[in-house]
Amino acid sequence: MKSIKLVIIFVIMILNGAGQDTRMGKIKELGITFGTFNTISKNNKVTVSPAISGYLDDYYFENRYNYETDNSASINVGKRIFKKSKHIEVVPMVGLVFGSFKGVTTELQTSFNYNKWTFSTDNQFSFEYRQPDKSLYFNWTMAIYKLTTSFHIGLTTFLDKPVNKDMVFDKGITAAILFKEWGLRLYAFNYEIEKRYYWISIRYNIKVKLISK
Repeated sequence: MKSIKLVIIFVIMILNGAGQDTRMGKIKELGITFGTFNTISKNNKVTVSPAISGYLDDYYFENRYNYETDNSASINVGKRIFKKSKHIEVVPMVGLVFGSFKGVTTELQTSFNYNKWTFSTDNQFSFEYRQPDKSLYFNWTMAIYKLTTSFHIGLTTFLDKPVNKDMVFDKGITAAILFKEWGLRLYAFNYEIEKRYYWISIRYNIKVKLISK
């Protein structure tokens, strides 16, 4: 609940600041994404992870549930750097984690877009200040090819390294269907062995151009 209130306050601040900017004659784009990130494990256990993310020009935020661990919630903010790079996007982020995992998180999201290809990687380290041995690092990397504007395919890897456990490295395939503001993406990891599991992402995107009168 605390993280939801923080997100609402953050969005209100964005809208208020955007309104002031448009009165000064500036143009900005506000984007907000609502969705769920669902995991189906090898034991057919389903974990639902709701998420809200968004941006206002170069500023980004994310609010995620059951992401770092089960029964946890996090809120992260960041700002895009190297804005003059046409094909490269780099967004460092910092945040707080509540619930079963209490701590702070640092994250670096990078992507490279060229023609029909998109390469992206997300590095995150989350520190649990009550029990530091439960801190964790992960890397999520994807290579996506746009067959059409509505259908994408690609390869993906996920590296997970808790401080108190061995590293796990999973590889898989991914496919996405996009229709207007909706997006559905399926990830299948370890599809060639018995330890396979799936991620299913459903998202709804809103984009608003804030233009002064």
